[in-house]
Amino acid sequence: MADPAPWTFVVEQAQVSEGPWKEISPVLTNTVVFVDDVKRIVSKDHVLFFRIKMTTPTATYYSFVKAPYGDLNRREYLIVKDIMRREVLQQDDMAGILGRVWIRATSGPRCTNCIDPITGNVTVSNCRFCLGVGRIPPYLGPYDVYLTFTPSRRNLELSQDGLGLQQPYTWEIRLVGFPYLKDKDIALDIASDKRYIIDGVNNELEIRRIPVIQVLHANELPVSDPVYKLKELDDGDGDGDGYGGGCVLPDGSIVPSLVLPGGII
Repeated sequence: MADPAPWTFVVEQAQVSEGPWKEISPVLTNTVVFVDDVKRIVSKDHVLFFRIKMTTPTATYYSFVKAPYGDLNRREYLIVKDIMRREVLQQDDMAGILGRVWIRATSGPRCTNCIDPITGNVTVSNCRFCLGVGRIPPYLGPYDVYLTFTPSRRNLELSQDGLGLQQPYTWEIRLVGFPYLKDKDIALDIASDKRYIIDGVNNELEIRRIPVIQVLHANELPVSDPVYKLKELDDGDGDGDGYGGGCVLPDGSIVPSLVLPGGII
């Protein structure tokens, strides 16, 4: 590398492979080894991602994103990339629709408006700050994806309050394995503005434990659900897609998608 010294390195961590990113190491100057002794207690879902930021006097560089769930060599990475490319082409040309996903937060500041200080449980399911998630911000994203829906299924079942029957609509949604999704994440059909909560994820294809194709089991949410209060924020580029801009909470607070968790402005 032709960049002049000094070179500084910082290790960063995120809940989603696209960020937002949080620094977990001090600034390391001309040092290529860092050992983190912090023990992280997280779920079994894919919610840990790492990268290295390198800064020189002339530029800033970022490493590939790494996760502790599996790893690919260069040949395998190119195979996965080509499979995903073919899947997206098929969705774009025939079966898929353009959608977005919001990733439910698993870490970050606790909501002080609805969290019980003793039990730590959410006490207000439609909290105007966290939408019943208990974290600020409640969701990360949105992220643009192609979604392929199967025909809907309807199951007659007892309602959760036990006072009657309900017939929810359920779908299976196919998409590439990036970003990784988990239970209670949200999928959005842009054309209809319908929102779906994920209730199970199957990896149709994995290579060395890296998901390549995902199939989501999703239930359509009623328009009364707090998730419908989560509005997309235009990113200011004039195209109105909102990609990368973040979201607006019901009280008008803006949750950017590219800042640290809790960075409400």
